[in-house]
Amino acid sequence: MDNPLLRQCIEENNALVADWLKAGKHGEMDYLERLFPEKSNPGKSFPFAKSVIVLAFTNRWGDPMAPHPFPAPESDALLGHVSAYAREADYHSTGQAMLSRLAAMLGEGIKAEAAVDTKAVYERLFATVGGLGVVGGNDLLRVPDQANVRVLIGCLFVDAELPEVIHEPEMPFACDTCRACVRNCPTGAIQSGKPIDARKCISYLTIEKRGVLSCEEGGMIGDWLFGCDECTIVCPPRDKADTRIQVDLEWLLKTPAAEVRRAIKGNATAYAGVSQLRKNAVVILKKMETPRAEELLMWVRNNTGSDLIRQQIGLW
Repeated sequence: MDNPLLRQCIEENNALVADWLKAGKHGEMDYLERLFPEKSNPGKSFPFAKSVIVLAFTNRWGDPMAPHPFPAPESDALLGHVSAYAREADYHSTGQAMLSRLAAMLGEGIKAEAAVDTKAVYERLFATVGGLGVVGGNDLLRVPDQANVRVLIGCLFVDAELPEVIHEPEMPFACDTCRACVRNCPTGAIQSGKPIDARKCISYLTIEKRGVLSCEEGGMIGDWLFGCDECTIVCPPRDKADTRIQVDLEWLLKTPAAEVRRAIKGNATAYAGVSQLRKNAVVILKKMETPRAEELLMWVRNNTGSDLIRQQIGLW
């Protein structure tokens, strides 16, 4: 934790994040401003920590055979899509379980605290300083193993002095020679050499923005219900592979909310919640402009108990 390179990287990153927040590019994610003081000083957030162990894991991200909680749609179903990383169990719980096992291996009497996108931690910064990979143009961690390029990150802070192990990642190509993620971002949220503008990011719009979507924002999300894969499926450079999860919009909108909630429990989509997914489904339906879509929208208008969804229906 007292590595000079780590301290320098944290200081440099703090300056970039402060400018990003000041420019308002975090959108409605007010918690990022609230947690910034904690993120900017991990020594204060984890005062007991003498070392940090960083791991990258895949959670079968992008594996089309990995299970998910949504029923298979009929061939003529009205469809929305969920990001491929929502397959398998929620990555938060998967990573926490891995780090808990790792903490147990360290022995009794050692204090350990895990963070898997659940605490105020710059996970990607710790991963890059540790040499697990580099941060790509899409602001995600790129690792040398091209077969498992899409990874998630976990950090384990411990009160033991561990041997310092810093890798030297041998990346097969530099991001500056590729920029596939920049070219394939459908909304322009990713720009070369600039921080991501979350306000244009489909993942932000479908997951984090909790209010109604404007006409412009609704146009941006395409047919995405949760997340977006456009900048990940092209890294490393290759043909696009459709590993999205197909969701029957009629099932999502007509199934009792409690039943949908039970179905997605333990899945990454549970973070968004049923109302958020349904709000996005309404946006997708309104753009279809077909008799079936209009019929389903009318059913939702007459049966929903959500003010948010009624507002979204009436916005356009």
